[in-house]
Amino acid sequence: MKKYFLPAVIFFACPSLLKAQLDTQLSNYWATVGYYNPAYAGQSEKLNVTLMSRMQWLGISNAPRTTIVTADMSCQFLGRTHGVGFLMYNDRIGLFSTSATYGQYAWKTKLFKGNFSLGLQGGSVSQSFDGTKGDIPEDDYHTPLGSDPAIPTVDVSGKGTDASLGLFYDKGKWFAGLSVNHLLSPKIDLDDKYVYEIPRTYYFVGGYNMQLSNPLLELQPTVFLKTMEMSSLHFTPDSLQEQIESNTLKAMLRNSQASFSLRLIYDKKFWGGLSWRYGDAVVLMLGGKFKTIEAGYAYDFPVSRIIKVSTGSHEVFLKYPMDLNLKKQRKSKHKSIRIL
Repeated sequence: MKKYFLPAVIFFACPSLLKAQLDTQLSNYWATVGYYNPAYAGQSEKLNVTLMSRMQWLGISNAPRTTIVTADMSCQFLGRTHGVGFLMYNDRIGLFSTSATYGQYAWKTKLFKGNFSLGLQGGSVSQSFDGTKGDIPEDDYHTPLGSDPAIPTVDVSGKGTDASLGLFYDKGKWFAGLSVNHLLSPKIDLDDKYVYEIPRTYYFVGGYNMQLSNPLLELQPTVFLKTMEMSSLHFTPDSLQEQIESNTLKAMLRNSQASFSLRLIYDKKFWGGLSWRYGDAVVLMLGGKFKTIEAGYAYDFPVSRIIKVSTGSHEVFLKYPMDLNLKKQRKSKHKSIRIL
């Protein structure tokens, strides 16, 4: 029960405002760049639909469970190529639930023999806390939940308007992207007492395609960097402040992270690789293309102190590209009766 309610106690013990991370850390970040950067929308001529599911920290009750759906495509308008996309996100941890829906637009142009994109993203994000399912044992906290004014005993929720901005450049053999998410730092009023603020988060992703001497083999190193704005947090009572300073909670509140990945691809269909997330996990990645569907799996083996209570994390994704060549679809096998 302590593990179950620790996030709730941290949240509702704040005097008025809490800044906390919203975006999920993905091991297969290279497969869903559009989740972090709206400028990636429309990189392919096809409509790409991706479903991502992540089960974080197995072995810990009520650990994060995340589902992400993205879709994007390119389109022609006024003689120029544009990109449009859609993003839907849902995350649950304990009694907290976060969901978001965004629309994406990317303006594209040729630059230095490559493709440059400027992307915008806008939508809404909602946060809720289900206080009806809570129960804090009296012998642990010396007070029953119903008499603790710091934690709600009913459902509390709120919504906010969110926006992101991104840049993306693709030169064929290499690519790089830079983005800032939650540009407006939206504040979500869960109740008249509690405010949840989403801080700006900055991302960089880059990769290179290396063709080996064997024409069937290709090596793809990628790097992913994240930095999140984080203000100082002050809690009451003092005993809780001491808990915040513990190593476990410091890990929860750290604001920067770096990932380095290396995948070996065979015949542009199957791949395997490893990834290292600094101070967090070593990741095994496997996947391939099966007819028109691309599927991937990642297992995170923790290297931080959380290994004492968790066996790792699982992550899977499915990607389905659909050809939207409307000219082909308009062709008919049937002749007009006027021609017969």
